[in-house]
Amino acid sequence: MTNADGRAGEAAELRIGLIGAGKMGLQHVKAITAQTGTRVIGVADPAADPARLAESLPAGCQVVKTAAELIALKPDVVHIVTPPATHTALALQAIRGGCHVYIEKPFTPTRADAEAIFAAAAEHGRLVCAGHQYLFEGPSLAVLESLDAIGDVVHIESYFSFRTARRTITPVDQAKDILPHAVYPLVAQLRAGTRSGDAIAITGLDVRASGDIYALVRLGEATGVLLVTLNGRPIEQYQNIIATNGSYRADYIAGGVVRLVGPGDGLGVLFTPYRRAWQTLTGATRGFYRLIFKRKTSYPGLLTIFERFYDAVRHGTPPPLSPQSILDTVDLCERIGAVLDQAEALADDQARARLAEAAARIAPPDPARPLVLVTGGTGLLGIPLVRELRHAGFGVRVLARRTPRVGVRVPGVEYVVADLARPLDPAVMAGVGFVVHAAAETAGGQDDHQRNSIDATRHVFEAAADAGVRQGVHVSSLAVIKPGHEVGGILDEATPLDAGHVRRGPYVWGKAESELLVAKLAAERNLDIKIVRPGPLVDYADFHPPGRLGRELGPYFVAIGGKKTPLSVCDVGTAGRVIRSYAEDFAAAPPLVNLVEAPPPTRRELADRFKAHRPDLKFYWFPGWLLRALGGPLKLVQRIALGSKQPVDVYAAFASERYRTDVAGQVISRAGASSIPGARG
Repeated sequence: MTNADGRAGEAAELRIGLIGAGKMGLQHVKAITAQTGTRVIGVADPAADPARLAESLPAGCQVVKTAAELIALKPDVVHIVTPPATHTALALQAIRGGCHVYIEKPFTPTRADAEAIFAAAAEHGRLVCAGHQYLFEGPSLAVLESLDAIGDVVHIESYFSFRTARRTITPVDQAKDILPHAVYPLVAQLRAGTRSGDAIAITGLDVRASGDIYALVRLGEATGVLLVTLNGRPIEQYQNIIATNGSYRADYIAGGVVRLVGPGDGLGVLFTPYRRAWQTLTGATRGFYRLIFKRKTSYPGLLTIFERFYDAVRHGTPPPLSPQSILDTVDLCERIGAVLDQAEALADDQARARLAEAAARIAPPDPARPLVLVTGGTGLLGIPLVRELRHAGFGVRVLARRTPRVGVRVPGVEYVVADLARPLDPAVMAGVGFVVHAAAETAGGQDDHQRNSIDATRHVFEAAADAGVRQGVHVSSLAVIKPGHEVGGILDEATPLDAGHVRRGPYVWGKAESELLVAKLAAERNLDIKIVRPGPLVDYADFHPPGRLGRELGPYFVAIGGKKTPLSVCDVGTAGRVIRSYAEDFAAAPPLVNLVEAPPPTRRELADRFKAHRPDLKFYWFPGWLLRALGGPLKLVQRIALGSKQPVDVYAAFASERYRTDVAGQVISRAGASSIPGARG
């Protein structure tokens, strides 16, 4: 093997670089560092903070801003873990810089792009691999290694159900993002089962803008069904392979394979259900044992695919995935994606017509009321808040990272694209008289919360001050105050902030630091900013229980604690009415409110709400005192059996703080009924 910098010899250490330091990029780092004979030498990401990334990267790893800087470090292999639209240009840059490349899925948006990458790789003598890690998990490997045992493949069903990962992505974009995970196992099994080199034909296709895909494919005499859904439940991922001498079911959730080898005719028909049930039980038990006790990464297939790709680089052998398999996958995804885009465009046209009709029925903004600028106006709280403001006669401008799809926009509201992590264009404040800052990061590490919570807060209120906007509301979180066991009593608006550390997680840290920043900016820039701290947010109109109520386990819901004990929550409708009342009469509003329902509902009342929403569930109550008594033993189990250095206090995860609700009760009463016609509250 000759490495990128001219070093020769298969025993040489492989130097690995990554472009992209997001969640998946850090998963790559974990899987790379678990290999032998490899070293991560650099990570390129223009938004990365080297200081905050340090704890997630191996010693000596450099953090740079650009791909060119990374390639200058002379890595042997570059992993590209960035948005799909950037993959082609970055891969070509890395290959021409002498690097082998591993590209996360989706590999490229088009087959033409993929062909350009393979052409460049052939020209420069570099290897290419795609992020098709599920092919290298146990179920897929077991099926492909023993496919001959069940004869000629007749039909394959590939199923993938998924829950949308984040609110900022459309259902179609989410479906296209996960589609390869259903396609590439189907491609591999069809190719292996037919040994045909013909093109895979799509003989039927039905898609939905809501993120559902149903495709019929054919290769030779074998057919396949591809099912991808964001709406179907339960969450599953599997392939059913039916052949002339039996069938396999590769289950990626359970981590096993159900093998029904043999024709199963005659008396064998009677044994088939028992064979299937026994293998499902024992296979799932083994799979979950490995998941809990032997997992080294969230994506076990990464370890295997990386190992095989690196071995190919060292020895100059073919990579673990053939160019044909990658091109097949890209080709099918491109064709299905084009039809998804058409479905989305049609749905948008229909939604746009409904939006225009609804906007025409709303009275124009009251000129006596200020134009309200809202950040976070497309989220769980933001949408009902924006509706509340607009129906109350306010003009509303929503700042969002991307324009929300037409179907979720609020009629009569203006949407402006802005990245709050950067200083704002002064134009976004034109005509604004009041600001509601409700945007914040809800996931990720400390650098994400610094950028999207703390820096965003600075940019919003600095832009407001520069535009002469003096009044507004900062939406914080009830989680920012010190917990009851530290202050020794009922919590209220006088309870101090729990700031200056990250022991309660980056979300609480970011929210607490944002509050401190608001106070500082208000003093420096002559702003009058009042703070609303909602408790755990729920939507009474579409109720899903807060985590502290309990957990759903299959057909059961296990509720934790006493039925009559209170559990503080805040309905998004309540929060929307309260914040609207601040805009209506700012002078009468308190400077700070810990916003929870007053009085708080009991656990039984919340459970009853969920029962009405989910009558299929059977509810069981687990006493809180018993869980508290088991807290110590459960921590010990986590330390010994799971190797956890920081075991979770299971009781604390379900315990609810006690809050004084005097101020909350007053502001809720003052807010009155909803301004939205027909709305409750």
